Parts: sequence; structure tokens; C-alpha cells
Amino acid sequence: MRISEEPLAGRRRLVLAAVAGFALGAGLIGVLWASATAVSDPTADAKAACAALDRAQPLPEGRVDRGSLNPAVLQHVMAADDLAAAAAELSATYHDLADHIDGVRRMVLSLNFADPNGRHHLAQAQAICGTI
Repeated sequence: MRISEEPLAGRRRLVLAAVAGFALGAGLIGVLWASATAVSDPTADAKAACAALDRAQPLPEGRVDRGSLNPAVLQHVMAADDLAAAAAELSATYHDLADHIDGVRRMVLSLNFADPNGRHHLAQAQAICGTI
């Protein structure tokens, strides 16, 4: 009788382990799915835009050619523009930030860092970033 009880106990442990593994896996998949579909926080996007703009600093003072511009400057400004646009899409609070960072983006793309309009946008974006 003892011989027949051992395989049954082993099967119970195996079934219990399988059920526990399935429940743990399903829970993990649920957590991952929920985090992937969560709505972005506009304040977090705005702060990230400000951080990206800050990482682009210092900007050159005058007109530069593309070869002398550090590629990271363009990448950080473009990232800041995308993040600010995402924040503005979710909350009207960040429309001004998105507009000013877009002005900075236009200045950077023109390679004319002496552009007074672009410098105005930069100062305004930095001022807004100081309040977030």
C-alpha cells in the first residue's frame, strides 16, 4: 500500500507546483500588461523634456556648420521637443512649454544659435522648466 501512495503524493506536488507556476506567470503577465497600457503622466513627460533640454546645454553662441555641432545637442533637443509635445497632448498646462521647446528645435535645426527668437524661446522654456 505504501508503494501506491508515493506516486500519488509526487503527482500532487507536481500538480501543485504547476498550478502555482501558472498563477505566478499569469499575475506577472497581468502586471506587465497593465504597466504597458498605463497612460503617460504629462508632468513626468514635461520634466523629462526639461531634462533633455538641459542636457543639450551649453548651446553654441553663433552660427555653426553641421560638422562642428555635437550630434548629442540635436538629439537632446529633438527628444525634448517630442516629450514636451507628448506632455502638451495630455495636458493643456504644458502647451507653452511645447511651443517654446519647438522654437528652440527650429533654432537648432537652422544652426543659427544667435537667432534672437530662438534665444527667447530657450529662455522661456528654461523659465517654465524651473517651475515644474
